[in-house]
Amino acid sequence: MLSTPTLPRTTFAFLLGSVLLVGLVACGSSTPMAPASPTSPALGSAATDSLLRQVKTQIREATDEGSLDSLKQARAWAKQATGGDRAALAHYYAALADYRMSNRLPEDNEDRRERMIEDAIGHLKRATEINGTMADAWALLSGCYGQMMGMNPMQGMSLGPKANEAMKQAKTHGPNNPRVWIIDGTSDFYAPGMFGGDREQALKKFKKAARLAERETDDPLMPSWGHAEAHAWVGVAHMDAERYDPARTAFETALDLNPDYGWVKQVLLPKLDEKQS
Repeated sequence: MLSTPTLPRTTFAFLLGSVLLVGLVACGSSTPMAPASPTSPALGSAATDSLLRQVKTQIREATDEGSLDSLKQARAWAKQATGGDRAALAHYYAALADYRMSNRLPEDNEDRRERMIEDAIGHLKRATEINGTMADAWALLSGCYGQMMGMNPMQGMSLGPKANEAMKQAKTHGPNNPRVWIIDGTSDFYAPGMFGGDREQALKKFKKAARLAERETDDPLMPSWGHAEAHAWVGVAHMDAERYDPARTAFETALDLNPDYGWVKQVLLPKLDEKQS
């Protein structure tokens, strides 16, 4: 085809979204991450569930605190569970830890960020092979493909269709999953208009994600992040449009839901204060 290919909107969403998140914390250890072992010893069902509950909690707390070391530990624990009967979920959490770590590294540490995203993609592909209806894994896979393209634009022709297909699968299997709509909304928010970007449409998706999160049961084992994050993105969209009062309301709601939310406390509210000063 002679026409210029259109890169998927996830490229812009996750590349630029990372810039906001990176400012939260200083870098952690620069020690390269060990490659994933090809196999993990099988754990019993009760042990697997207990370990994955711990992984979920640690990822949430480490993300709030910006602790790379804690995220690395959570990733290692998740990999221990990939040989059990919750393999798809274990692969998902290993990838989520990779993704969170990648977002907290400076942009000039591209080699390390790329290794983390490559590892995340590998885990997410395995998760979707095991459980093809896991919307969370499909959505995060789309985002990781977008980050990879942001670091390697020349791969857009090959990775673009994969990112789009992953998001299609996420919406098919999780139409009421708030995390799917957060990811889709950030795509709309950051993509240029020529690539389908629409910031007011993004705001609608963030609000939808917030509504869906209110009805979601916080399963101690399954992914349930996104309630506070959806409100944070609502605030970002309002702040971008210079609607500062509703932006502050959204940020305060996010902190009501998660008082330890570092992105809101350390980045977004100070930025809003600066704009209103």
